[in-house]
Amino acid sequence: MPLSKLLLLLIATGSAAQTTAQFSASYGDPDSEQFVVSPGIVLMAGYDHEHRDVCAFLIKPKHSMQESGDKEQSMARGTVTRIIDELIPQSERGVLLNHLIEDLGASELQTFEYENVVINRYFIRYLRANHDERSATVVRKDLTCNRITPQIYMPVLELTALDLHARYGDPDVERFLVRPGINLIVTYSPQRRVCEMIVEPERSLIPHDEPEKDMPPELAREILDELLPEQTLGGVITGYTLFTGGHAARRTEYESVVITHVLVNVGSKKPEMETRLTIESKKSSCQAVNK
Repeated sequence: MPLSKLLLLLIATGSAAQTTAQFSASYGDPDSEQFVVSPGIVLMAGYDHEHRDVCAFLIKPKHSMQESGDKEQSMARGTVTRIIDELIPQSERGVLLNHLIEDLGASELQTFEYENVVINRYFIRYLRANHDERSATVVRKDLTCNRITPQIYMPVLELTALDLHARYGDPDVERFLVRPGINLIVTYSPQRRVCEMIVEPERSLIPHDEPEKDMPPELAREILDELLPEQTLGGVITGYTLFTGGHAARRTEYESVVITHVLVNVGSKKPEMETRLTIESKKSSCQAVNK
């Protein structure tokens, strides 16, 4: 079945039995997946393309529609420590080479550099004690994931996508490479319904300062037509555009989905470019997911 027809069926009926398989058939295996690993906590894992080994992962709070927008989300230190120890046991990390503590004023970054991995843990100081961790990242250095300067004298760690699926079940988010430098991020409901699709320039899994990236609007339109051709969208209910400086958000609500194009260089002499395309399902089971 063509991808466009399958996705229309998924949004209309909520049947997602073969969704991941269909995305993979069109775009290859996901390069990243997100799992719920503990109540209120998710893990986003990035894989190497050859063997599907976990090369890096990010642990962070799971956003919820019940959370206030200005409420600082955090995790219990002990819970994060347990998750890291389960996936990368102390015995597999090698010798601790360095432990750095960076004072960032209201926050603190702790870096643990081992022979096989680098672990970063980010804390917010004004939150309550032992529940003040904002995020944690683990990046592997061993041969499987570091082919440029591998630490070949240490054994290779054993952690793959299959291991994460066996431990945590199905992911609630998957990221695919749909064009060179362009990602498709698919978010599912607990019932495995496609709730949101985001098309945007490829970004690092591990948060750090990156220049703003964009893509030609024609390319975004081409990918949108692959996912949901115009004739399958149904009638337009409403639409508007919000302008902020040289940026614009063009939102169109259809019968079954809401599509938003985020644009830059609007009204300038530079070519208009797109930074993000978002497709949101309007099904009731997806409302909490899309918040």
